[in-house]
Amino acid sequence: MTSRWTSLVALSLAALALIGCGQATSPEGSQTLAVDSGGDDGFEPYKNERFSKALSNIFANGSDGNTRWSVSIRAYGPRGQKLSLYRQSAERAVKPASTMKILTSWIAFQKIPSASTIGSDKYSYIREMMKYSDNTMAENILGWCGGVSASYSMLTNFGISKSAQLNIADGSGLSYHNRLAADDLVQILSGIRASAKMKAFRSLLPVAGVDGTLAGRLGNVNGTIAAKTGTLINDPTAALAGYGDSRTGWQIVFAILGDSVPSVDSGRASIDSALTEVISTLNYLPASSSAVAAN
Repeated sequence: MTSRWTSLVALSLAALALIGCGQATSPEGSQTLAVDSGGDDGFEPYKNERFSKALSNIFANGSDGNTRWSVSIRAYGPRGQKLSLYRQSAERAVKPASTMKILTSWIAFQKIPSASTIGSDKYSYIREMMKYSDNTMAENILGWCGGVSASYSMLTNFGISKSAQLNIADGSGLSYHNRLAADDLVQILSGIRASAKMKAFRSLLPVAGVDGTLAGRLGNVNGTIAAKTGTLINDPTAALAGYGDSRTGWQIVFAILGDSVPSVDSGRASIDSALTEVISTLNYLPASSSAVAAN
């Protein structure tokens, strides 16, 4: 712990000396990204009744009368298939907690010179923030990049329009006034996936069973999950958004947001059970499969 905080102090000092935000330094940062439209247009529904019931039961069992789930899970196949695996109130905007840092770090990648260069001081600062979900670092980064106005501008780049539901109050996700839908986060993550900076961005994310805030979670998944966690203690929120890979070449892009769950622990357990089911199912889905699968 001491060595990590020593490193953190060094990174903070380096960032304060070196980071400066301005206009994006590459065309990618100034153009509207080509992403999948909301509502999973262009994605075939995955027709597996057993699978759908299993996930619905997981979220039902992890709920009480106050719980609001917003869930969107897409799959990209090794032969170009695009499946909408599962959606539950995916357009409902809820508290995203620290999954908000996904947007903040992407803004930094576009606006801070060399931030997406793996190994640079600026990249290392952002990676530390993402791996360990440091709220102060997230607010520093968004402040250097223009504040919440930069967040709204970036959403526009992803084709996400302002709405009565959507609200951004900070860069860390710590505010209880933030509102994003699972569809919004999946649209952002899908756009990043199509970007030349995807490798650098994914390397920021905690890896399940390996490091960061996912070091002690999902280690038994027979695949790989790299995702940003989200937690709020009062009016409990548990969230996870990012990418996953099966052994058979399928990749998921997902956002699972549990707002007002019975407890943080129960919310995390529901999320982890759902992702275990998803990866397990994809491990038995042949590379040539389309949307229709055996129950």
